[in-house]
Amino acid sequence: MVYKSFREMSSIKINVLSPDKDWSNTFQQDEIWVGRGGDRPVDIKISDPTVSRCHCRIWLAPDGYWLEDNNSTHGSKKNESLLMGPIRIFSGDEIKIGESVLSIEQADITELDLDLGGLFDVHIQDRLHLQAPPPTEQVPGAKIRVVGQQPVAKSTKVKAKKSTHADAEFMGRLANIFGFEELHDALFLSIEDIVSIFGNNHRGCILLVDSQTNELVVRSHYPLYEPAVSTTLARQTMNTQQAFIWEADHSEISSASLKRLNIRCGMYAPLTFGPESIGMISVDTTSIRAEFTQEDLCLFSSITQVLGGLIAAKQKRGA
Repeated sequence: MVYKSFREMSSIKINVLSPDKDWSNTFQQDEIWVGRGGDRPVDIKISDPTVSRCHCRIWLAPDGYWLEDNNSTHGSKKNESLLMGPIRIFSGDEIKIGESVLSIEQADITELDLDLGGLFDVHIQDRLHLQAPPPTEQVPGAKIRVVGQQPVAKSTKVKAKKSTHADAEFMGRLANIFGFEELHDALFLSIEDIVSIFGNNHRGCILLVDSQTNELVVRSHYPLYEPAVSTTLARQTMNTQQAFIWEADHSEISSASLKRLNIRCGMYAPLTFGPESIGMISVDTTSIRAEFTQEDLCLFSSITQVLGGLIAAKQKRGA
């Protein structure tokens, strides 16, 4: 069976309830801006003085529709809960912005509607050859710039802060995971934990080297439908053996897929065991207000050094 892409089959119907008037519309575009309007055009214009000019954004991701407040004056609520970051929205949800309400009449995407290949268009492949240059059509079209980096071997010497009790507890939890779980399960549990330890972070992915084919293979990612990994940055990580922070340029010339996946910034780091390079790990965020600091990078590098040793030990025991 051949499925249509999720963009071709998906639409969202929104009922707008405002002090001025009530109306509804159905949208099939990937991105919808909501607000009072002004310097920046909006797709849903609401004449409500309590609504900011560019109040919030709705976008279509591979796992469904998401919404995030755009640092508005009065904030946004989903079903009476104040939004603190990006959230998934579903049919039946009510989003309160100022004194107005967006009633989501239809916003569901079923698993059959998903074209999982759409996740792999320019940002990820399940296997990435380390030597061959990427085909032209797979080079990310978005501008990505590295804003901070450090050699992994030096990370423990340049940490911006002393290890806290919470950091030590986290490292111990990683060791326990690899002590009791199979490698596949341990990788999933560890990437889920690593994603959660950075407050700004929403996604993560672990890729390991297949020594027989000299390829990086996606072994675990969190959450299920969003393993957003840049092939260009993956190669840079393996070639330089450095951990780094990157940011994406979300100008109009950025790639459509980067906008659709809502990638904002993230961190990449190699996984090593002594002189041996065994893979890499990436984390990224969808938040428009998030940023990763040098302190985050130092902690991330320390985590990846511990993780690399645990993975190598697990692989040797399983050999």
